[in-house]
Amino acid sequence: MRKHFEETRIGRVLSALTDVILAGLMWFVCSVPIITIGASSTALYYVTVKSIRHERGRLVKTFFKAFRSNFFASFKIWLLYIVYALVFIANNVAVTMMGENASGLMSMFVKLMFIPAVMPLPWFFAYVSRFENTTKATISYVYYLCVKNLWRTLGLIFMLALTIAVCWLMPAIIPLLPGAVSLSMSYIIEPVFKKITEDMDDSNIDQWYNE
Repeated sequence: MRKHFEETRIGRVLSALTDVILAGLMWFVCSVPIITIGASSTALYYVTVKSIRHERGRLVKTFFKAFRSNFFASFKIWLLYIVYALVFIANNVAVTMMGENASGLMSMFVKLMFIPAVMPLPWFFAYVSRFENTTKATISYVYYLCVKNLWRTLGLIFMLALTIAVCWLMPAIIPLLPGAVSLSMSYIIEPVFKKITEDMDDSNIDQWYNE
């Protein structure tokens, strides 16, 4: 009976919605230490694409497998963001202490400094979830993807800004957002990744992402 229900259109929709919520809750739990947000974001994107979109692998098992296998690569990227954020906050404090006469132009300059960090943010953890590379090469290539696919990047940034606004206005639906946002972003990011992975000719690898 349950199997028959899951095969119906409504059953599939409800099953996918349940998976999206569960994936988001796992992201919340694994992000509590803050320093693990990078690894949990990588796992969230991976499980969103593989288990929810492509229906491959069990949701919980796939999430934690991705969390463990990509932990250090994700942590290095996220650590850079933490340092960058601390520098940004310190600069803001310094500008505020300068007084109104001197702070206007400097404040704008400090805010502009944050743009190079925000633009590639949605790409980083999606890339780490799919490809193996050194931290330096990852940063370099992600910036390349970010600029080459500028309209997609702007769309991703808009989604991040919209998510923040929704969290502020409707905090009750926050548990729905991480999985839903990751799923939505995957429709922008995956066409770019597919062009890369289609050139990989390895019969020993299960290329589920090209299905």
